[in-house]
Amino acid sequence: MALLRTIIAFVIIVILAHLGLTYASIDENLNDLTSGIYSLGRLLEIPAQVVVDSLPTSAEQSQSTAGRGLYFIGFAAAVGYFVLFLLLGIGRR
Repeated sequence: MALLRTIIAFVIIVILAHLGLTYASIDENLNDLTSGIYSLGRLLEIPAQVVVDSLPTSAEQSQSTAGRGLYFIGFAAAVGYFVLFLLLGIGRR
């Protein structure tokens, strides 16, 4: 169980690093590390993208989420993985 929690913590860190690099406008092709963080971050955010796209939204809500696209999806993914992290720790003694 500890290994799963460690992996999920690493996933959260990668997603937040991806958002931070995007916010700082650092080029994706700067070096192999940034390229890896960008591609792995996009890959880990796919489940949140699918969930957000499947939600029924009004025109205003869909416009709001589309305008903030990357950050909205990124933070939703980080929160989703954090909830999994918390749930894996419940009942531990």
